[in-house]
Amino acid sequence: MIRLLSTLLVLISCFSCQSQNNNASSSPSANGQDFKLSPAAFQKTINSTKDAVVMDVRTPDEFNSGALVNAVNIDFRDKYFETRVKDMDVNKFYFVYCLSGGRSGNAAEFMRKNGFKNVYEMAGGMLAWNKAGLHVTQSTNAPLKDKVSAEDYKVMINSEKIVLIDFYAPWCGPCRQMLPLIEEISKEYEGKAKIIRVNIDENKMLTKQLGIDEIPYFKLYKNGEEKGNFIGQLDRASFVRILQ
Repeated sequence: MIRLLSTLLVLISCFSCQSQNNNASSSPSANGQDFKLSPAAFQKTINSTKDAVVMDVRTPDEFNSGALVNAVNIDFRDKYFETRVKDMDVNKFYFVYCLSGGRSGNAAEFMRKNGFKNVYEMAGGMLAWNKAGLHVTQSTNAPLKDKVSAEDYKVMINSEKIVLIDFYAPWCGPCRQMLPLIEEISKEYEGKAKIIRVNIDENKMLTKQLGIDEIPYFKLYKNGEEKGNFIGQLDRASFVRILQ
């Protein structure tokens, strides 16, 4: 009798565990570290989630230049962002992305703090998405060409002087903070080196071709040959060391 009772308890326990696992796999979970997904996993999870809400938290201009299918644009930097988010259903599944992951991370954190149970972020944002060659929809009034073509870029870097290309975006905090320093150093090194700023929002194809998936990003050239690359916010000493 004792042996039979023990067997029944084991079977009940196994069935309970199996049932819990099946329920867990039937819908995604944003607990733990599962909330940040690669572009491929982000797309796959969206496709397998019923009534998924895809949120593009970039600016309207960025959104119009290319976005994920069925995405809604809620600009993270808009003064009504928090109000709009608080009016949404906290129980739905949300998939949030921006250009490189910074704004979407802040947006997702705000949502979680306000009771949203299932919020996913796309690691690397649209830069990583485009690099992976995944599909985007494009507005009919979006710019068709980069402001700096691949041919223009070759001319820019083909110089006997040292050329430092600064890839930036107007919304990038570290990029804005470095601008006064970059302008100051550009004057100091006039005739010896050139610092050229390239807006990644206006040059999406070029950015993709060069494999740039985060900013601030710098590429150093001499006579058209790449001599190095640097990621992140640089101080004066770093700029001087690079240019020398």
